[in-house]
Amino acid sequence: MRHIIYRAIKQEGKPVSYSDLARKILKADGLSEDAAKAILAPLLESNPHFSQDDKGRWKAIDPALKSRFLPDVTYSVVDIETTGGRPPQHRITELAAVKVRDGKVIDEFHHLVNPGREIPWSVVRLTGITDAMVLDQPELTEVLPKFLNFLDGTVFVAHCANFDFHFIRYFANQYLGRDIDPPILCTFKLAQRLLPQAGRYNLAELSAFIGLDDSVNDRHRALGDARTTAEIIVRLLRLAQVIGLESLQDVLDYQEVSGKESPLLAEGVSIDPATLKDLPTKRGVFRLLNEKSETVFSGKAPDIQRAVRDIFYPKNGSAKKLIQKIRSVRKVETRPMESELGMTIQASRLRRASKGMNGSGQASGTGFLKISLGSKYPRAYSVNHLAVDGGAYYGPFRKQAQLRDLLGAIHSVFPLRRVQRGARTAEGREPEPLPESAIDISPAVYGRMIDRLQRILEGRLRRSSDQGLLTLLEKAWEKKGPTPGQLKRNLGRLRHLIQNQSLSGPSVERRNLVIIEPGESMAQRICYFVRDGLLVDEFEFDLASPPIDELAARTQTVFFGGKAETGEPAKEALEEAAIIAAWLRRELIDGFILELSPKLDLEEVLETLMRSLANPQAAGTCISA
Repeated sequence: MRHIIYRAIKQEGKPVSYSDLARKILKADGLSEDAAKAILAPLLESNPHFSQDDKGRWKAIDPALKSRFLPDVTYSVVDIETTGGRPPQHRITELAAVKVRDGKVIDEFHHLVNPGREIPWSVVRLTGITDAMVLDQPELTEVLPKFLNFLDGTVFVAHCANFDFHFIRYFANQYLGRDIDPPILCTFKLAQRLLPQAGRYNLAELSAFIGLDDSVNDRHRALGDARTTAEIIVRLLRLAQVIGLESLQDVLDYQEVSGKESPLLAEGVSIDPATLKDLPTKRGVFRLLNEKSETVFSGKAPDIQRAVRDIFYPKNGSAKKLIQKIRSVRKVETRPMESELGMTIQASRLRRASKGMNGSGQASGTGFLKISLGSKYPRAYSVNHLAVDGGAYYGPFRKQAQLRDLLGAIHSVFPLRRVQRGARTAEGREPEPLPESAIDISPAVYGRMIDRLQRILEGRLRRSSDQGLLTLLEKAWEKKGPTPGQLKRNLGRLRHLIQNQSLSGPSVERRNLVIIEPGESMAQRICYFVRDGLLVDEFEFDLASPPIDELAARTQTVFFGGKAETGEPAKEALEEAAIIAAWLRRELIDGFILELSPKLDLEEVLETLMRSLANPQAAGTCISA
C-alpha cells in the first residue's frame, strides 16, 4: 500500500471509486469512471494491499507507508527544439528544463539558441521558431554550460529521452569536452509499461488519456512541452508507487522491460549465443562467416549487436530463407564506423568482395534525373544508374514516385522534347526520342531553357528571376501550352518539389569535395577525396594530430595534378559515387565537407581544412571555399 492511496481513502472517509482515486492521485478531475478504471484497474487489482467492496469501490488494508515517494530525488524534465533529427549537422534552437522535487516544480530553465545554420521551413512550421527569432540569441557554446549546471545532480527526464539526451550529450562532449551520464527516465517508455491501455503515447494523446489539461502549455516549444512532461512524470511516479516500486533504481529498471517474450534462437543455427552477447553495440558493419571463413551474409546497422541478434533470434517467420543461409555461420566479424558514409561504403565493399552472398542491397536510392547534355535538343528523363557520358545527373531519389513527380513538374513548365515511355535507359544507351513536337523551338532558345532548368535544380536561379524565365517559357510554348497563370503556378510547384527533395548544388558528376568524417571512433578521421563526383582517394588519421604533409600531397595529386584520367570508370567507382550522392542529399554529415571552387589554390584548401579540423562547430557543415 502506498501513502497516497491511503491518504486519498482516509480523506474521503469511505471506500473510493476509480474516478475519485484518479482525482486524488493523478489530479485528473475530468476523467470518467470508465476512463479512470482503464488506467487504475491493472495496477490495483494485482496489489494485495487493496481490496474492493461489492460496489467496486476501493479500500486500503495496510496503511504502513513512507510519507513521500522518493522525496530525496530531484528530476530535471528536459525538452529541446532542433533544426532536424540528428547532430551535428542539425543543431539545437531551444533548451528548456523543469526541475521537479517531491511532486512539485521548484525551478525552470529556458533559452533560445542561435543554431548557426538555417532552420528548415518544415521545422519552422512545426515549432514556430524562425531564423529571425534566433538571430540575436547566443550560440550553444555559451548557453550549454549553464544548462548542464542546471541539470547537475538530477535525474534526466524527457519524452522519448534518447532524442534529447543524444543531442545534449553530443554537444557537451564535442563543444565542451564534458562527458555526462545521469540516470535517465523516459516518460514514453514508462507510460508504455504503466498504461498499456493508452495505445498512443505522444504528448498530446498521453496527456488526454490521463486527464491532463495541457492547453496552457505551448506545444512543440521546449518550455511548454517540458512543463507538460513534468506533469506526466509526477503522475507516472505516483502510479509506480502504487504497483510497489520502492526506489529510483526500481523505476529505471522497470521502464526497460518490454513485457514481451524474448524470441527464440532460429532452428538449426549452430553459432554460440555467447558470441552474440560480446558484439559491440555501436554502429558499423558486420560479416557472418562459415567454418571456411567464407562470407555468408553482411550488412550495416546503427547497433551491430541488435542487428545480428535479430538475424539469429527472428521476431517473425518472414526470414526463412535467411535462416537457412545462416545455419552454417560460425563467426561474426565487425567493424564499428561512427560515420554513416563510411559505414555505407564499407558495407558496399563487403558485398562486392563476397560473390553470391546476400548483402545489404543497393545503397544509392531508386534512380537519377538525367539531362542528356551535348545534343542539339537535350532531354530530361530517369535512369537507374550513374554513367560518365557527358550528361548531368541529379539525385539519387529515395522513391520512384518522387522522381516521377519531379519529371512531371519539369515537363509542365519546360516544353522539352521527351523520350519514349518505358525506353531502356541503361548506362551507355541513349533512349529513343518521341516524334518531333508540334512546338518548333530554336536550338538557342532550347539551350537557354536547359540552362535555366539546371540553375533551378541546383538552387542558382533566384526567385527574382522568375518573371524573365516565364517570359522565355511563354515564347517557347507558343500559346500551345499552359496559360500564363497556370505556367506560373506550375513553376511554383516545381520549385517546391526541388526544395522538398533537397535538390541543391551541382549535379553529381561536377562535385569536387574533400570529405572529413569520423572513422572507427570519434578520435579518428577518414579523408575522402571526390573529383568529378568519383571517390578517387582516401586515408585515415588521428584527429589529435592531422598529417598536414600527407593532406597536402594527396590534395595536390587529386585536384591540382592535371586532368583526371579519361575513360569509363569502373562499376564499383560509380556505385560509390552514387552512395556519396545519396549521403549528401540525406544530410547525415558527422564530420564536414569542403566543396572546392575552380579558383581555389592548394594553400587555401589546406588552410581551410586545418582550421575546420580544429573547430568542433565545423562538424555537420558543408564549407564552400
